[in-house]
Amino acid sequence: MACVPRHLACSILLAPLLLSAQEEVIKRIQLAEFVVHRQAEGFDLQGFMTQVMNDTTFYHAFLNTRYQPHLVYSALVVRNKKEREAASLYRRGRLVRDGKYAELVLDSVVEHGRLREKNGDLRYLTAEMYDDVFFPKSRYIASNRIADRTLELNRTSRFEKYKSELKKFMFNPGQEIASVPMIGDKLDIFDPEIAQYYDYMLDSDYRDGRSCWVFTALAKDSVNGKGADEDDTVIKRMVTWFDDQNMNVLAREYRIAHRSILLDFDISIRVENTVVNGELVPVQVRYEGDWDIPFKQREIVRFSLAYGGWEIVR
Repeated sequence: MACVPRHLACSILLAPLLLSAQEEVIKRIQLAEFVVHRQAEGFDLQGFMTQVMNDTTFYHAFLNTRYQPHLVYSALVVRNKKEREAASLYRRGRLVRDGKYAELVLDSVVEHGRLREKNGDLRYLTAEMYDDVFFPKSRYIASNRIADRTLELNRTSRFEKYKSELKKFMFNPGQEIASVPMIGDKLDIFDPEIAQYYDYMLDSDYRDGRSCWVFTALAKDSVNGKGADEDDTVIKRMVTWFDDQNMNVLAREYRIAHRSILLDFDISIRVENTVVNGELVPVQVRYEGDWDIPFKQREIVRFSLAYGGWEIVR
């Protein structure tokens, strides 16, 4: 298993704040015995954490769903408070390319229940966000380039703001979202002030036949000998599998939860990626969310997307 090349870490100019955050996390990481041996052999833990904290591969894999031709199968189910199915939406489609343009063509759409309003709009905000994030409409200019890893929020409307926040939750977890009342700063699990509420672990494993580093952030049950306050953290658990050859994120599982007057949600997300002809692409996305959004009815939504048939365009 290859370690993170030292020259990659040395080539990065760390700002004092980033270095401070790294140091705070590093001193709290519980290293598996194998990792301790690797460190003795020259494994650069600080260089590893630099790449973890600056990862863009996870977001790049998502952008490939809007760039590389593929097939997609999706299922969305909305349940009521009694866990009974209230509505569902099943789709099968394919992304096609025409030069610089791309378009997602839907070959099959099946709806059940009260999924839409009388005017045809989706009744559920989570379903609308899911539809917008994963199912682009009409032709567009395709790109999988990452201009900025920070994923700026769209504030043109309340819906656009919630949609942007969901996208950040899903594709850049662990980054602060300052505009979210009371919880935005708690999402940055690498912030020195937030790190005290987490146990960090580094181990090794295999994923999709590839040797991986497994980095886990787990909210503590107790802090300084006292029971932990649920309000101290938003990300309750996040496990990431990094390909140890190139630091691609091959999989990530995480749960985020918060309860207050303004915002109440409990969301679990699992994403599995693979490499096709040198490109990192998703295989499966699973979402389970219980989200009580202000001025909207409570939404219990589960959805999954399965991707395949990738044709890599250079």
